[in-house]
Amino acid sequence: MRTPHVPPEWAFEFHGHLCPFMPIGYRMGKLAMEFLKVEREKTMGFFVFSEVGEGHPQICMVDGIQAATGSTYGKGLIEKTFYGKLAATFYHPQKGAVRYCLRPEFIDEMGKFESFAYRKRGVEP
Repeated sequence: MRTPHVPPEWAFEFHGHLCPFMPIGYRMGKLAMEFLKVEREKTMGFFVFSEVGEGHPQICMVDGIQAATGSTYGKGLIEKTFYGKLAATFYHPQKGAVRYCLRPEFIDEMGKFESFAYRKRGVEP
């Protein structure tokens, strides 16, 4: 059985490489849609306010959010606040808003994985 929060293969192709942050963004987007009881955005009604900065993993997370929600930069439905946080607020005018963020202890634990050791040495994903 496949959990609804595992990105489909095309989301990895869209993102361009395998990394842990794109699936995290995908999960955030799916959780937000479930909470707000909305479908993947096909038009112009579901907005995301991403709190990411300029760092590499932060931008990867936003690709996952776009893949999950259908709210994309191309549609003008995502804005970056440049707060430098691994968080996003999801907003639908008729349904309300919800904010998801990564807990600091979760981020600390992620640093133990091999992929982060490669990145610290300058190895691209």
